Amino acid sequence: MYCIADNMEITISLLNHRENDAFKQRINLAPFNRLNITVRDVPLDIWFIVLQIHTFQYNATLSYDKALLDKVSDRSLFGSNIGLYLKTHDVTTPIQVFLKHENLYSIDALLVIVTYGQNGNVMAKLDEYRENSSALFIGRLLFSAAPVPGGCNMEFDIKISPYQKLYAENGMILVDTQPASILFSNGSSISCEKNPVQHKMYRLYLPRQDFTPDTYFDVITRMLTVQDIVQNGDEIPAGALTSSMRRIYSAYTGTGSVYATVATYENYSSAYVPILTYACSPLLYPKSCKVLNDVFAHIICALVLIIGCLSIIIGHKYPFIDRLLPSCMIGGIFGYIIALSTSDYSIAINVLIGLLCAIAVTILAILGACTLLRNISLGFLCACIAYLYAPAWMFYVVEQNWLFWPMFISLIITTTTLLMTIPYVAEMTARVLFGSCFVIVAIDYYTGSNLKYIIISIIRRITISGFNLAFVYPPIQVTDVTLIIVWSILITVRFIIQSYASLCCKKKFTGLKHDTERVSLLLNHHDDCPTERRFRNRPRYYKRYIIL
Repeated sequence: MYCIADNMEITISLLNHRENDAFKQRINLAPFNRLNITVRDVPLDIWFIVLQIHTFQYNATLSYDKALLDKVSDRSLFGSNIGLYLKTHDVTTPIQVFLKHENLYSIDALLVIVTYGQNGNVMAKLDEYRENSSALFIGRLLFSAAPVPGGCNMEFDIKISPYQKLYAENGMILVDTQPASILFSNGSSISCEKNPVQHKMYRLYLPRQDFTPDTYFDVITRMLTVQDIVQNGDEIPAGALTSSMRRIYSAYTGTGSVYATVATYENYSSAYVPILTYACSPLLYPKSCKVLNDVFAHIICALVLIIGCLSIIIGHKYPFIDRLLPSCMIGGIFGYIIALSTSDYSIAINVLIGLLCAIAVTILAILGACTLLRNISLGFLCACIAYLYAPAWMFYVVEQNWLFWPMFISLIITTTTLLMTIPYVAEMTARVLFGSCFVIVAIDYYTGSNLKYIIISIIRRITISGFNLAFVYPPIQVTDVTLIIVWSILITVRFIIQSYASLCCKKKFTGLKHDTERVSLLLNHHDDCPTERRFRNRPRYYKRYIIL
């Protein structure tokens, strides 16, 4: 393949094309540019092609007819990840399409042509099938073509729609496609009402907060052909409650994701035009790509970080801080959920309401419900982690509200009940876990990684209508792995500090039992030992049951 370009026209020859591959050409379009794209020298074994244009940050118009570039019609397409189906079988003249953009700035674009042969891109495997298949099957293989992406279109504007439509709203990303059609070499086709084509959807994440054109185009080139999509993308299961041609995803703000669809009929496959989103607008609204885009939210996040650091450093000396952190966290989360559910307040107001609820629940814990709230908080955190990182095959269960919520609540109750039977382990786990959790969540917000979605996902599930249909499994990238490692280190450090402090207290009280002359001195000069303070205030018969 080669490409000849001038200011107004690009000519592409497919004379030396490679099966199972795609032609790719980066181009730069000047402001208000119009471009004629000509495809010629198409080999006879090519049945059809899908010509794609991918633009970075700006939209363009791609049309079958030059006269329709300035009109809205069923033969032109507007967007940033667009493509047209072009029949090449029995076509002797060069094929032309037309491109324009009306932006004030030059834009980077990627021109792609994916070819599909008469044998549906499985020519290389013909010998293998010839050895193991009947003559009838071989005849079908030789005289069938790959499914036509979007050939059974019923909703999109263009008659044959090999592209996808993407909508981002309310923390969700919706991707729609139209069913593919089957076309045999003799011109006959299978009715769309009895369409036997199977469709599979795939997703590939970009590095977080990476809005560079090189990364943008590189990821798209990894999701162009069927082989590339299957190799690089993660297959997303279909839900039982939505159309098989729609997938709904949880949005991870600032982390780009590219979506692709593969249509398969028997052994023949074809790929739709991939589509990409950042779940925000990095060019027009850069602040939309950050979760913390409010000064008040930054202040609250800094406060959480300070509290977490204090818990790790001096929490063993002031156990009431550790005991109140779980209650504070669960109170803040539910307060924020109530604020989101009841009214359309700003982020600052929602955070403030959550903060007030955190204070209220903390006071309740001080008055006597500390242990129960601590165990419930641990159970809630475990249930949130299980929801976010549930394996793909569980999506059929997770999307059903009548199944999900009893499971979620049962997990909280089971964890809480288990922890009530082992109070020492429960207290140690809570003291070690929540202080470090505060630190990690705060750092996560500042760095833009995705561990925060352990909590955000369940908040969305409660407050956003239809979020139960969203596939929530998050990207796990270098920053996320680094934070998990740091979290593990903080937990280990805090556990060592807590264990050492408890051991010191135990040794002191062992000495108290055998040296009555030192009792007064120890009680006066070791007030940094929380267990000792509890020892002083308890009846004599409780001394041997002290939990350090």
